[in-house]
Amino acid sequence: MRLQLFCILNLFILLICFGSAAYGQKDTVNGSRGFVAKMQAFAKASAIRSADDLQVDKAEQVQEATLIEIKKHLQKAKLYLRTGLDTTAAKNELLLIAKHTKLAGDGVFSNKGTSQTYRNLVTTEKILKALLGRCNLQKNKLDNHKKQLSNFKYQIDSLASTKELFKFSTDSVKLSKYLQALVVLAKEVAPVDSVIDRSIVQTQSLQNQANLQTYSLENSLDEIESFQRQMSNHLFKKEFTFVWEPGGFFRPFQQIVAYSLQKGKLNLRFFGSSNVGILLGVMLLLVICYTFILSLKSTYFKEVNSKELKEENLMLRYPLVSAIFIISNLSQFLFNAPPFIFSLFFWLISAVALTFLMKGFISRFWMCSWLGLLLLFVLAAFDNLILQPSTVERWSMLLLSLAGIILGLLILKTGNREELREKLIIYGIALMTILEVFSLVFNVLGSYNLAKALLVAGYVNVIIAIMFLWTVRIINQGLQLAFNLYTRQDKSLFFINFDRVGQRAPVLLYVLLVIGWLILFGRNFPAYTVVVEPVRSFFFDQRAIGSYTFSISNLILFFFVVSAAVVISKVVSFFAVDKRSFSKPQDGKRGIGSWILLIRITIILLGLFLAFASVGIPIDKIAIILGALGVGIGFGLQSLVNNLVSGLVIAFEKPLNLEDEVEVAGKSGIVKSIGFRSSIISTSDGAEIVLPNGDLLNSHLVNWSSATSRRRSSIVVNIAHGENLQLIKDGIIKILLADDRILKHPEPTVFFQDISAEALELRLFYWSKQAKLLLEIKSDLIMAINQLFLENEIRVPYPKQEIFIHNTIKEKK
Repeated sequence: MRLQLFCILNLFILLICFGSAAYGQKDTVNGSRGFVAKMQAFAKASAIRSADDLQVDKAEQVQEATLIEIKKHLQKAKLYLRTGLDTTAAKNELLLIAKHTKLAGDGVFSNKGTSQTYRNLVTTEKILKALLGRCNLQKNKLDNHKKQLSNFKYQIDSLASTKELFKFSTDSVKLSKYLQALVVLAKEVAPVDSVIDRSIVQTQSLQNQANLQTYSLENSLDEIESFQRQMSNHLFKKEFTFVWEPGGFFRPFQQIVAYSLQKGKLNLRFFGSSNVGILLGVMLLLVICYTFILSLKSTYFKEVNSKELKEENLMLRYPLVSAIFIISNLSQFLFNAPPFIFSLFFWLISAVALTFLMKGFISRFWMCSWLGLLLLFVLAAFDNLILQPSTVERWSMLLLSLAGIILGLLILKTGNREELREKLIIYGIALMTILEVFSLVFNVLGSYNLAKALLVAGYVNVIIAIMFLWTVRIINQGLQLAFNLYTRQDKSLFFINFDRVGQRAPVLLYVLLVIGWLILFGRNFPAYTVVVEPVRSFFFDQRAIGSYTFSISNLILFFFVVSAAVVISKVVSFFAVDKRSFSKPQDGKRGIGSWILLIRITIILLGLFLAFASVGIPIDKIAIILGALGVGIGFGLQSLVNNLVSGLVIAFEKPLNLEDEVEVAGKSGIVKSIGFRSSIISTSDGAEIVLPNGDLLNSHLVNWSSATSRRRSSIVVNIAHGENLQLIKDGIIKILLADDRILKHPEPTVFFQDISAEALELRLFYWSKQAKLLLEIKSDLIMAINQLFLENEIRVPYPKQEIFIHNTIKEKK
């Protein structure tokens, strides 16, 4: 730019010189033409030089910016190479997956024996599915890692191929410095580029390994599905000879037990690690349930004024054990298709807790029966963990079936059913006996898989049935206690009330437990998958309406989340206004009353957003719904929205609170409820006024319970002329000061405020805090003042009228 300005200045000087010469002498026409041509040539050469200089300047700027960008990308690449994916760990993970795949395939794809077993197929399927998930996770990590490395290489190479980098300056000094910068940059780029290339090659190798492993796992799962289908189609197939005849290929029993334990541990570890969040949720539910039982126990002691508990109050006698029993029974349904060993963990915890609860509560016979059934269940469950058949196991199954038959018949024949706490248990024991008979028969005949399924299903049936029945019993005890302790709440409140819940568990809980029992019972049979798969497809298959896809399970989840939010909001509000735990403070501070509405709205709004997020509804579609609601509000819902917004204003500003004494539109009463749309005020005559929140805010609201909760009252007294006013004033003040219900600060006062022909008007003022006793205080004061007047013979004026009779005749005379 500086050179261009210098050239233009020289050209201007030349023009002045030539102009002066032309003025001083006359040139010929040919000389003038030669001057113009020279000036045009000079201008053209100057323009070319200026353009070249401009290009050189631009190239220098691009070179500087490109070098800076290359250094930035180099730094990012170095940082990513240090903190990115650990390919060594990924390689070890793939090797571990391959090792576990080989272990999972043992007994199914290798060392098969004479026949496949259903339990081995199910266990192997769950392990392979877990391994497939881990393999896909590593595959995705490797894909992203390679993509990131390729992006770094592409960015550096694209910047290095910028054509301006190869435009060198004609200035030797600038050229020398530029070449030195290129040499330094090349030394930085070369090792990083080499590391990126090696990482890409290594990642590609790991990708190929992951792809092959994924393909192998998918093929293995397809084969297992085919085996299961064949087994369900040939349920009564005879796999072996009679139990007393030798035949079939069996591995050594110790080897079967060893590899079965390895598979079981692997299955348990994989399922547990993938459901850590649900396990933490179960622990949280346990803490909540235990806290609720403790609060129920504390409230019970306060109500009955006794530290003794009845024998049947098992929940209050053993709060921790009851909480463990209830949560371990119900929370197992939170897990999706858990393996048998995982479910067994929950069953054993529940069984131990139930044994502790029943100790000393049921008769000795039924306690021994329960322990016998539990022992046989544990033995059958451990037998179910053995994944391949053997002669030892077949005879063990025979003995277990026989023991179950004998114990079942003994209980049915000699058991005193009048002592039985849960009468339906007898039907579970009868079903167990029948199933064990069939298990024994099919085991003798050689139908190993069916015999084992019947054996395990029989004991699972009776143990799960007993635990579910006792779960309902314990829940009913808790609800009955809560019903007796918490039914003093006002039924008109917009909060949950145990009076509505009742003293028994809802029918829905019974239905869910029956469905859960059927699922746990049916999972032992090979045909379970064939029956459940169409149901699973119905609930989980994607359906489309226009461009929106959904599934039945997503819709159920949406309504479940919304319903849960509503229930939680009601539960929170109910316990927040429990008078036993959260009574209104007496120190004049405001309670939590109107905040309950805000808490409920917050919980419901969070529930709605979680529900929308759980079903995958985009935010833009929610905005469309809100826009449609806005149109509806603009046309016909102004009044409803006004009341809802007024409810929010009440929640934030808190002009009134629960249990406040208010006066609205000439009506006074106690605030009993602050709802979304309306509030309820209970009057002194027993009526309840339902006021929309909009009307409540727009009216002149008088709150007698706000601030210090003091209230001033007055009484007017008329006195006849001629009485001793000082005596009357002193006597009334003495009466006011003697009443403890009347505040001493501010002091009560007495004023004579008017005088008329009939009487002297006296008005007394006093302050009190007992707003509910205003009428009683006023009545007592009137009685005391009347007694004062009687004792001092003070006259009270009464209405009088003088009548004058005129005799018109006499007046005329």
